[in-house]
Amino acid sequence: MTRRKVLICACPDLAMDGRELAARLQQAGVQAELAPPLCTPDGLARLKKLAAGKARPWLVGACGPEVQAGFFRALAPEARLPVVDVRSCADLEAAVGALTLALEGRQQPEIPAVPVCREVLVVGGGVGGCQAALDLANAGFKVYLAESSLSIGGTMAQLDKTFPTLDCSICILGPKLVEVAAHPNIELLSYASLSRIAGQAGSFEVEVTIKPRYVNMSKCVGCATCTTVCPVIVPSRWNLGLKPRKCIRIIFAQAVPLRATIEKDYCIDCQMCVAACEHQAINLLYRPSQRRLTVGAIVLATGARPFDPGIKSEYGYGRIPGVVTNLEFERIVCATGPTLGSLITPGGQPVRRLAFIQCVGSRDRRFLPYCSGYCCTASIKEAMLALEHEPEAEVTIFYNDIRTSGKGFEELYLRAQAAGVRFIKGLPGQIRAGEDGGPIICFEDQERGGRGELAVDMAVLAVGIEAQGEPLPFVDLAPARDGLGFYQARHPILHPLESTLPGVFLAGTCQGPRDISETVCQGSGAAARVIRLLTDLAGKS
Repeated sequence: MTRRKVLICACPDLAMDGRELAARLQQAGVQAELAPPLCTPDGLARLKKLAAGKARPWLVGACGPEVQAGFFRALAPEARLPVVDVRSCADLEAAVGALTLALEGRQQPEIPAVPVCREVLVVGGGVGGCQAALDLANAGFKVYLAESSLSIGGTMAQLDKTFPTLDCSICILGPKLVEVAAHPNIELLSYASLSRIAGQAGSFEVEVTIKPRYVNMSKCVGCATCTTVCPVIVPSRWNLGLKPRKCIRIIFAQAVPLRATIEKDYCIDCQMCVAACEHQAINLLYRPSQRRLTVGAIVLATGARPFDPGIKSEYGYGRIPGVVTNLEFERIVCATGPTLGSLITPGGQPVRRLAFIQCVGSRDRRFLPYCSGYCCTASIKEAMLALEHEPEAEVTIFYNDIRTSGKGFEELYLRAQAAGVRFIKGLPGQIRAGEDGGPIICFEDQERGGRGELAVDMAVLAVGIEAQGEPLPFVDLAPARDGLGFYQARHPILHPLESTLPGVFLAGTCQGPRDISETVCQGSGAAARVIRLLTDLAGKS
């Protein structure tokens, strides 16, 4: 008999509005009611009331059975209600479709059995992707590590130090990058983009486009002789435009793979690099190449991107030379950066007065209505780095709230206070240029009261992070994203590393703000989930 009554859980984590879902079902002639979240006492009471009724043609739209099992066990075994998992539905249409099938007494069509592939694709070569690739490779799986940049390492490779220990970032990361490159079970696909993803868990078909470096990877030895003769100067993306570079270059000294690349958009075809290369590794006629892969599972570790502070025009980024972002500051104080570690402004002036401004973009309803998590501790770390370079420097941090949750994070905050870093509660309303062109910060001190202005040599904007804008080319169903653009977990508590698409897993900032340690943990966790999935599928095939 067709069920014509549906109880919908008002779960705040649904990808759709429960009221809209109920309205759509009512339009189709279904009696639909919205219940309090079933994981609350009121929701459980509503379930018990339904179960106690003699007429029970009710269908429950809620989380999956593995989530609700504990609540349904509280009911009498003979009174259990059928449940449809609408929590995993990517949108309203998918939820309506799943409930309609269940109402009609039909199941979702079974996925035909396919041979299980034990190869895995990891998308993104940051620290989380590298960790996932290594764990999978060490477990005996063949791993394809696809990275869009010229080198693996991600944002961590650009940092000077890491918090809370102030350890050298590349000293930690470098050995892991070398291990990835040397592992026999890992094939690195750098400077690559995904063109197509189709299939299902156990057998995904993936097309990868590898952009040309115009350098033969097997012949190039990374000697950088070509760089010395190249006459073309272009902005350095690695150093965020703070220092120019040559048109042909190795992205950074510890790059993996350590190979040169020509920026063809700037190349004048002078052939000087061709003549200088004694290994005959340069070929300006290379074209993009295609790879077709079959993998059993995919790990998305695509990362996030920094907020563009130029949108907040009141802070003068891009107009006032002394205003920089926190990542630009990391490159400035790094020994391999554009200033070789000297704490100077982009204009070359020494920095004696320095201020950090928190929550640039984050916790702002106009831009990023969430806390980016890492910014407070990162700014405290950078303040300590500034004092290492200039012990007599005057360092101020303007903050909204100091959020230093994590092992050793609060201790770093206390160390900064003891070292003389000044903390002012109140986010500046404006940064204007002084007579000398330097930043003048206009602020209100919320704790001590009063308004003031602070002239500094450098103002560092602690920008938040936001989701990558470009979606991956899934042909059929794609992993769901939340309203902010981050990939959505199957369940934020019980299945935080699984996407809404079976066989696709998540690690790091692709699903929300994370720091380095959290990202590494999620990389290992995603690898463990992949191993379990492919092992289970192989056992069933």
